[in-house]
Amino acid sequence: MTQQDIQLFATPLGPQLTPSEWDTFSKVLPSDVKKKLNQYKHWQDRQRALLGKTLIRWALLPFLDDALLHTAQDEHGRPYIAGHPHWQGDFNLSHSGDWIVLAVTPSGRVGIDVEEIKPVSKELMHYALSKAEQQLVSHQSHHVFYELWTLKEAFFKTGLLPSRSPHLLDTVDIKRTRKDLSTQLFYLDPLHPVSICWNNVSSTIKTTKLNREQLLQR
Repeated sequence: MTQQDIQLFATPLGPQLTPSEWDTFSKVLPSDVKKKLNQYKHWQDRQRALLGKTLIRWALLPFLDDALLHTAQDEHGRPYIAGHPHWQGDFNLSHSGDWIVLAVTPSGRVGIDVEEIKPVSKELMHYALSKAEQQLVSHQSHHVFYELWTLKEAFFKTGLLPSRSPHLLDTVDIKRTRKDLSTQLFYLDPLHPVSICWNNVSSTIKTTKLNREQLLQR
């Protein structure tokens, strides 16, 4: 990664981990984190959370000493690296359906969102989208709704916009007025669009897909 690259890491949810695999993945995690993981009711949610924690560690260890790799949350619930004097970058995690994704930037802010495409009601569209966005979705497939929704989430998750909820953001207006923010949309597979938003000068996003064996190499 160069000083300005945005790096995207993606790993599939995959089949349920065996108890042995779970122990291998979770052994490096603090006890309080393990306790929180076990509070999830469904194995898919537990596994997404575990793989997300693993993905963050895998991606950030090249930049940070393992002993200093402590994540915390600010007053808005946004995660960050706590107590590291030299880390000037940012990271953001998202998971939905079959994928867990992580965006990392060595400078500035970054937000990312992945969604699994499912049927959407008209009521949800009216709630989630601005009037300008509704016009873009009109007579289009559900894919377009999710493309806009992932973009709204990515904007929101940078923490750079004064809004209490992503559904209140108007992506049409933001793209027109916030020239400091860059975005990119792509698909991991036909049912999982991903949007990334960032505010450094980079125009390069490098994507790395990781399997379980690769995630255990650090």
